[in-house]
Amino acid sequence: MEAVLYVLVAICFIFGVIKARAGSKGDRDFELIAKTVGALTFVCIGILAFFLSKPSSENMRYGLAVIVALILGMLGDIFLCLYDSNAHADRKNLIQTVGVVFFFLGHICYMFNMLSLQPLKLYLLPTLLIFPLIYIILAAKKVLTASFAQNIMLTIYFLALNTILVSSINLIIISGATAFTILLLVASVLFISSDIVLGLSWFAPKAKLYKNHDYYIILSYFTAQCLFALTVYFF
Repeated sequence: MEAVLYVLVAICFIFGVIKARAGSKGDRDFELIAKTVGALTFVCIGILAFFLSKPSSENMRYGLAVIVALILGMLGDIFLCLYDSNAHADRKNLIQTVGVVFFFLGHICYMFNMLSLQPLKLYLLPTLLIFPLIYIILAAKKVLTASFAQNIMLTIYFLALNTILVSSINLIIISGATAFTILLLVASVLFISSDIVLGLSWFAPKAKLYKNHDYYIILSYFTAQCLFALTVYFF
């Protein structure tokens, strides 16, 4: 059954490519279908990994938290695809906000789940502010076009992402380089890089992004979610 996990990862990646290709051609309906199926796939990986993992109360707590985070990410995916296909300006803003909130809640699940595994090293605490401070500086210099409310929300959003990354580094320092900790670290890096490129594409119109950046956004994001799902099996 372990092989099924890796087959599902490949399927998720394929639908990521299909999603990006459909988006580049302006086929929003097919893009929504591909992204939804891809998101459902990484949720299935998490659920299957949960049932294949060693039964214990700690495994159950960790696994269920990851599955909740994956489901929230899937809902965020669906809303952001609806955002791309909706022409009404006010409705687009609402849909985008709801999608970001679902993603943020998913990040919060990941963050607290990882923080609960090992106490954070005190010398890592200052690093929690790196990405929020970078975001605040860019917003202050008017590099980003986000509104004041969006800037507040995105600063908190990047604080959560930063905490996920630092928590994964903390786990490697304490527990060493295992399959579980390496998967968490790689997933965290991909998560952050995907969101950074996505944020630049939304709020930094003067940023010179490479032509096929949509492929990187979705493929790095889908890969990150698959890796987070696989950590349930390797926990």
